[in-house]
Amino acid sequence: MVDSYPLDPSCPVSPLLPYVLRFNASAATGWVEQEAHALEASLEGSLPVAIALTVGSLLLLLAGERLSRLAFFLSAGVVAYLATLLATDAALSGLSLASAAANCVALCAAPLLVGVAVGGLALRLLTLAFASVGLCAGGALGFWSYELGLHRVATGVVFLHRDLTYFICIGVAGLVGAVLLAHQQKPLMVFATAAAGAVGLVPGLALLAFSRIDARFLWVVDPSAASEHRGSPFVWGQCLSTLLYFAVGVAVQRRLSGAEGRSCCGRRRVSDASWVGGGGQLRVVLMDGRVTTEQVL
Repeated sequence: MVDSYPLDPSCPVSPLLPYVLRFNASAATGWVEQEAHALEASLEGSLPVAIALTVGSLLLLLAGERLSRLAFFLSAGVVAYLATLLATDAALSGLSLASAAANCVALCAAPLLVGVAVGGLALRLLTLAFASVGLCAGGALGFWSYELGLHRVATGVVFLHRDLTYFICIGVAGLVGAVLLAHQQKPLMVFATAAAGAVGLVPGLALLAFSRIDARFLWVVDPSAASEHRGSPFVWGQCLSTLLYFAVGVAVQRRLSGAEGRSCCGRRRVSDASWVGGGGQLRVVLMDGRVTTEQVL
């Protein structure tokens, strides 16, 4: 049950709702304890989300630049999906449909269709594609900045059960990332995809793997606006691990780019430029990174 309309907990989109929509703040107090006492049952519904988040984050982290079309599609699709999910929630709140099944279908289908459509559109609009990657990377970094310390700077203004500082951190960082990547496209692509992948990998691994070692690793995905666990090593330790993931991602992507560049240089390239001199016709040849000329018989 969401605040203003019925929704079955078995709905596939239910695991996402506490993070992007309204949630019962009083119920969030015992969130981790509930996870600890019924870990297997509670994670069953989150497993597809955790797998998708982990796999997508790993692809962005380790090969975001090389798989640029995938990065464009995922980034634009995620932004459109979340925006449509919020809009659908607002529409359902106004309609107040009594059918939980109809609400579930609307929350699942509308954001997914719009996300796929916008992701496909980003593959044809290059500026939109780069801006989407920058928006995701900047917003992700803004989120972890809030979690690691800026949550202490409270404005007292609450929106969707979260302090306004939360939205300022994500919004400002996301806009800066979008503008930077839209104007400095290729040079920042490695850093942007590695940042987005590193941030997404933390909750993905917490849900998929670390929670099976200790349920307190789930504190990092606690949706409570006033989380009591931010001072725990189970939270800030995983947040700081983002820096390690980011460094590894940048190193791997640069190594892949360097290997690809050396492979290209190792191939023999013949240009179209040729001219006729006293000794016959010559053409320019690139071989192992050296520019030479050869005579055409």
